[in-house]
Amino acid sequence: MESLKSLVVKPIQSAALAAGVSRRVARGMPVRRIVMLHGVGPGDLAVAAFTAQMEWLARNFRVVPLDQLITGVRTGTPAAQEVALTFDDGLRCHAEVVAPVLARIGLPATFFVCPGLIAERRWLWNHEARVRLRLLDNAQRQVLAVDVGAPSAAIEPWIEWMKTLLLSTRQEVEALIRTRTPDFVPTPEQRARFDPVSWEQLRTLDSDLFTVGSHTSTHPILTTLDQAELEGELHGSRDVLEQFLGKPVDLFCYPNGSQDRRVRDTTAKVYRAAVTTENGFIGTGEGLHDLPRFPVADSVALFAWRMHRPQA
Repeated sequence: MESLKSLVVKPIQSAALAAGVSRRVARGMPVRRIVMLHGVGPGDLAVAAFTAQMEWLARNFRVVPLDQLITGVRTGTPAAQEVALTFDDGLRCHAEVVAPVLARIGLPATFFVCPGLIAERRWLWNHEARVRLRLLDNAQRQVLAVDVGAPSAAIEPWIEWMKTLLLSTRQEVEALIRTRTPDFVPTPEQRARFDPVSWEQLRTLDSDLFTVGSHTSTHPILTTLDQAELEGELHGSRDVLEQFLGKPVDLFCYPNGSQDRRVRDTTAKVYRAAVTTENGFIGTGEGLHDLPRFPVADSVALFAWRMHRPQA
């Protein structure tokens, strides 16, 4: 059931869209914007909702490559309604669903991918763990939670707990989850949602429109890594992508948005710029390795509202 706040706010957002208020307020702000997206398709953002938002964006703002936006931040050039589109996790749907929509509209975008997962055809670890845990009933999860030391048998708190673990410990928990779900076979729908993009799909992306950035090699939580592991993920991902693409890869996205001073400082030695998951716009004097973004929405009205109220 919708909350009372939602019931009150949604008509306001719709009215602001219809009257052009959201557009006028957003265009009057001297900021740059980076939009954050993940999956598009069944189970995630509906294709129709995604398409409608991208068409509205194309009509009302100047969508530019992330590299161009970052150059403007670095040089201090005044913002001119610039918006960059970014897609995290390197998912199959980015090539099969997202790229054709953006190509038709003529919008550039950056896809942040994990080459280690691409090479091994593996899902992000949290996607796999979440799907496998759903196969267990509550009693089975309770037993497994005790065995691994999880604080709860509820799935989302379990995943959040796993994000805090050291890499080796988290991998041990993943292995035990696999042991308890030996009959798991992904459905076609799950594969369409969680499979990584393939090397061939990356190769066929229009390089004049789309940029590939690094999202680490295997999508670990960087703050849980020791220094050698951290540097291996940062350098390894860049090296593999540059070898495959035959061009520099100097844009980075923190998995889960998790970063601290050590992670940022190390990242700054490898990549020219990095984006976070922190909600916000880019003003003058923004650090290039903690660039804020804001998420796409499930409707044009909410998306237009977030163009001037990113926390909405």
